[in-house]
Amino acid sequence: MGWCETPPAPTTPGGGRWPPSGSAERSSTYSSTRTRRPRRYRHRASRRPKSRRRPEVAPPKLSRLQWSLAVLVCGLAFSFGPLTFRAVREADEWQYLSHRSFAAALVSAAVIMTAGRNPFRAVVAAGRRQVLAGLLLAAMFSLFVVALSRVSAAFVLLMQSTSPFYAAVLGRVFLKEPVSRDTLVAIAVATVGVVVMVGGNVGDSDLVGIVLSVALSVALGAYSVLVRSSPARDPGVPTLVGGTTAGVVAGLVALGTGAGVAVPAFDLLMAFVAGGLLIGLFTPIWNYAHRFVPPADVSLLLISEVVAAPVWVWVFRDERPTNETLLGGAIALAAVMWLTTRAARSNDHDLPDQMGRERGLHVGAVPGFRRYGRLGLDD
Repeated sequence: MGWCETPPAPTTPGGGRWPPSGSAERSSTYSSTRTRRPRRYRHRASRRPKSRRRPEVAPPKLSRLQWSLAVLVCGLAFSFGPLTFRAVREADEWQYLSHRSFAAALVSAAVIMTAGRNPFRAVVAAGRRQVLAGLLLAAMFSLFVVALSRVSAAFVLLMQSTSPFYAAVLGRVFLKEPVSRDTLVAIAVATVGVVVMVGGNVGDSDLVGIVLSVALSVALGAYSVLVRSSPARDPGVPTLVGGTTAGVVAGLVALGTGAGVAVPAFDLLMAFVAGGLLIGLFTPIWNYAHRFVPPADVSLLLISEVVAAPVWVWVFRDERPTNETLLGGAIALAAVMWLTTRAARSNDHDLPDQMGRERGLHVGAVPGFRRYGRLGLDD
């Protein structure tokens, strides 16, 4: 036998190799004599096209003061709702509510799509609490319309201003969040201001209207607590669910009353401004602010809607509010601004940090929300 670099492995009389495969002798002897060819590896990245996805960069974390100012701006945006409803010419309340709700749902779906997500999958992945918050939002839309048909608007606004009480109590019971002394003082002062603002303008009220107004304020406080306790996911989901549900219900009521859903173009434009722009754009920001501002403070900051709504009607519709309305609005607004400035002194590290599971990327005035890290599986 001629010389070779690697001797052949010994065989058995039957033709098999010796030692048997897997034995200790074979593994120690054969591995030392066998010459292995170097395998050529090609990097996995070279076989696949480069991903076009931009790297995930966490956005700067906003302070509690900045989120409080965001809630205040949302309340000011919501205050234009009565003005758009007053500008409607022929549509009734159910027709207006149906078109406004569908417009809010469409804009919310567009906001979710700007983040590259499917709106239907976003609703499924949002969890039970987000869907329940959307149904509660639809109930608030309906309660507001039905309550206005039975009691005066001043009484509804007065009862809506008591939502910070329910938000504080529910937040303490379910979220174990203490109510600060500043919040209690601001609630008391703002309540006095709202009472002065609508004093003498309540008028005659029936029992059903009173119950619906109280239910509206409780639902608003519960909504703040529910959104804050839900996982950090797409904040446009509650608006999408609530707008779709309220639009379907209001449309069925309009069809049942014989009015139908056809409205003039100007009324349709007012409904789109109220639902698509005011609710569809600002409600996701309001929902996301619940993660950094306590529920009682969120409900209290929304009193800016109650204060500013009469001002817009006065400026654009030439309906001058009473002196009591101006005085009470100034008191309530002072309480809200005082709480906002006091929030700047609070410790931001005491706030729950939900940014680790999902981040928010604001593109202009439209908030788009993208995945950041692994989402929790809790609902």
